[in-house]
Amino acid sequence: MTPYNLNTNPFPSSPTPTVYNARILGGKRHNNVLNSIKCCLDDLSGKLSNQNLYNEDLFKIITMIQDVGSGKTHLTLHMKTLNEFQEKSIISYTDLTQVQPRDIDNFFHSIVSGFGKDYYDSVKSKILDYLRENFTHNPKLVKKIIKYGFFDAMNGNSVSEKLEQMAQKKMSLSYEHLIELMSKDFTKIEIHLITEMIRTGTLNYSDLKTFENLTMVLTTMAKINFKLFNKVTIFQIDEFDTNPSSLEYLKGLINSHIPYAILMIITTPSYYAEISKISPSLFDRLEKANYKIDLAGSNSFDEINDIVLQYVLHYNGELTGQEKKDLSAKIRIIYDEFPDFRNIRSILNVLYHAFEVAAHKKSQSIDEQSIEETIKNVYPGLRLRGSIMGIPISDFIKMRKISIDKDVVESNVRNAVKNLINYFEELGTVKKYEENLDGEFLDAVYNDQMGKKVGISIAVDSDKNKNFDKIVKSTKRNSVVDKLVILTTNITTIKKNGTTFVTIDKWKLADLLYFSKKYDSDEFSSEDPQKAMLLAKSIQLC
Repeated sequence: MTPYNLNTNPFPSSPTPTVYNARILGGKRHNNVLNSIKCCLDDLSGKLSNQNLYNEDLFKIITMIQDVGSGKTHLTLHMKTLNEFQEKSIISYTDLTQVQPRDIDNFFHSIVSGFGKDYYDSVKSKILDYLRENFTHNPKLVKKIIKYGFFDAMNGNSVSEKLEQMAQKKMSLSYEHLIELMSKDFTKIEIHLITEMIRTGTLNYSDLKTFENLTMVLTTMAKINFKLFNKVTIFQIDEFDTNPSSLEYLKGLINSHIPYAILMIITTPSYYAEISKISPSLFDRLEKANYKIDLAGSNSFDEINDIVLQYVLHYNGELTGQEKKDLSAKIRIIYDEFPDFRNIRSILNVLYHAFEVAAHKKSQSIDEQSIEETIKNVYPGLRLRGSIMGIPISDFIKMRKISIDKDVVESNVRNAVKNLINYFEELGTVKKYEENLDGEFLDAVYNDQMGKKVGISIAVDSDKNKNFDKIVKSTKRNSVVDKLVILTTNITTIKKNGTTFVTIDKWKLADLLYFSKKYDSDEFSSEDPQKAMLLAKSIQLC
């Protein structure tokens, strides 16, 4: 048995996105952003056949900005996996963190490498199609290009068969005659780049020397992609930073208005703010981008929860309503209690390891124990935010479930407070008051180390929370205690002489319930007395 009846772990194990993992995309915000990019592509694609437009009309800029781990790179790579983009565009992806040193040749080679091997293979395939189309009008020239000779005719090979054989094997062409044939449809620089791609399977420029040469080559590649494929070229520049060379390159690329192309810049808010200070002219150009995309909200719980569910659904096909609810509850715990995990990359890493643990235990789902073991092993030393007692995740989830039930929460808190007083009486810190309580609203009374009588009133339910004045007046009128502590789940600013109001938030509530559970079962460890003391001080007891 494996979690959710899956044959494989649905969550990526790579610390950074890959094209393989990027096939899956979830989240309303991410899908909205994707649709905006599709609109940009559709807009430009619709103009490709319009010969009356200038280069400036055939060039678009997209900026995408959000924090690290928000899914920017994943979304960027996801574009390559979609038929909508494959049919209308050719994409080059560049990760600037991999471009070192950031000189012009490295920058260029990272872009041409970003097209991928399949792109260069498709260029070869298109040239063979070009030869097939031109064979009717230029049979002799095409035969010279493919070196179709006497022995080919003797063996009964047709031109079509030889072209097919060349498609399967390494192409051996007469480039001199190929240039002659292509000169009617392509410029000299276009022919030069195409023949270079056929020969080497890439573009090998050892020394560009000037930025003008870089833009000339990239512009030519965009024109080739339009002529050969009738597609838009998308240049994706990821991890854009404030490296001086990068700033100059980008400004130059924008100013060059590469035709039939989209320039897509992916960066973080901090870098974007720095660009505004370092290079105001570039910042102005980025601010005027055709599509300026802010992934704000991509780290919200709803967005992360939807993405996680999409990973499982991709491999499972469906989840029951209860399975979705249970998995979302686990994600909520991680998201709420560990601020370090409030981005999709970190959440996926936790769930990848938790799935492995659950699968090893043959669990039907990712349970609390699997998450707890993952946190201990993968993030040793990490604790629940705000927890004094160091509650294990599995117990914390149980405490939270109890605290949600308003019918039992007050009685549980009352028992926990009494157990806390009993515990400190055993330690000799306080003396429990044994006589009957006279105060109508008092839940516990004890004598502190100074001999003063301290009363505890637990105002958790809504009725008591609305009657603080009654609690105080009743206690003071009867002179029952020297000091009154009111524990409430509401945040209050009410102040009365001799009365202390303490807000019991969800962490203190969980700590109290966890302490009470350990006290009742006599499971204290050597560290617990100190933790109990901190807990008592946090709620103004002892």
